[in-house]
Amino acid sequence: MKKKISIHQLRPDMYVADLNCDWIPHHNYQKEGRIPNQATINQLISRGIKDVYIDPSRGLDVDDAIPETEVAHHNQQKLDQAAATLTPDTQHKVSAQEEMRKAGKIHNEAKSLVTNVLQDVKTGKAIDVEAFDVLADGMVDSVLRNHNALACLGRIREKDNYLLEHSVNLAVLMGIFARDMKLDRDTMHQAVVGAMLHDIGKVMIPDEVLHKPGKLTDDEFAIMRQHVVHSRELLKKTPGIKPLTVQVAAQHHERIDGSGYPLGLHGCDICREGKMVAIADVYDAITADRVYHKGLPPTAALKKLLEWSGTHLEEQLVHRFIRSMGIYPVGSLVKLKSERLAIVEEAGEKDQRLPIVRVIYHARNRQYLPAEIIDLSRPSCQDEIVQAVDPARWGIRLNDFLGI
Repeated sequence: MKKKISIHQLRPDMYVADLNCDWIPHHNYQKEGRIPNQATINQLISRGIKDVYIDPSRGLDVDDAIPETEVAHHNQQKLDQAAATLTPDTQHKVSAQEEMRKAGKIHNEAKSLVTNVLQDVKTGKAIDVEAFDVLADGMVDSVLRNHNALACLGRIREKDNYLLEHSVNLAVLMGIFARDMKLDRDTMHQAVVGAMLHDIGKVMIPDEVLHKPGKLTDDEFAIMRQHVVHSRELLKKTPGIKPLTVQVAAQHHERIDGSGYPLGLHGCDICREGKMVAIADVYDAITADRVYHKGLPPTAALKKLLEWSGTHLEEQLVHRFIRSMGIYPVGSLVKLKSERLAIVEEAGEKDQRLPIVRVIYHARNRQYLPAEIIDLSRPSCQDEIVQAVDPARWGIRLNDFLGI
């Protein structure tokens, strides 16, 4: 059984089963292996890693190591607490179904605009700020009408389009997060634009580093980290860009314990929106399938955010992010008491544990069912969520069930 220990308890001849470092952006460190010497431990400490999971059956043990099952139970308790104490803010002007068509148009426009600007910057052209302002206005309007529509579209992922989809998804997540935080319209707008352009500096990273399928060397990782500096400088010299937009892009990889980059800022030096975008960025990254990383289901990702809060991520803001997403985020696959599997369509209006879901599959009979929409909060409903599940376990491709 895996066990969790502090990095300072790590010793040579221990077997690391998981570095627990997916909060470190762009890392593709070898996630497991035997610790050969103290120098390796020192290197892990220098990366900002605070704790790891070891496998005592393959190496040395620690007396007070915490079993993985206990960590999982603790994370579930924290998520349950969040569900009980954070009342969802779901005052929608229109239904998710009604908003979906408009959201689909905005989502497609966003992907097209980001694709074009990535090409433009590569060839030395200026960023068309006005186009991003118009798009951000549409995105903010959609989020304010009913955020579930764009949230659902954000779950449609293709592994080969990560840079494009991540930029658009992060803008959506920041809009949803800002809505829940009740930020004013202008702040919300600037945060969305900053999120959409946060990775623009990656066009200046050599392709052999940016698209390398294998492990990055220390020198290559240093080059990759420079994309934040490139983003910041590109935006700073772009006429019409607001200061907060630049800050959001410049601080999305900073961490409150100073382990982030490019400046190693600590909590008090990072703006509120910088802390927010860091949380949303980690969430979107760890839920996406990458060359070196299998994406986590949304609810599992929220538990990891809770595990990393207070050290790398701002704890209070992590709780607010969970409120904005719901403990079963839109697009999650859940198992019901009736042995049926369902996709979450909308967060529950009064209880995060009781969303609106679309039943699609019978787990015991292992067969697809005619789609059925169920509001779990209705008094007449006899069903309830047992747990969130991984679609891959059931061979379900969520992309086939999401969207318009």
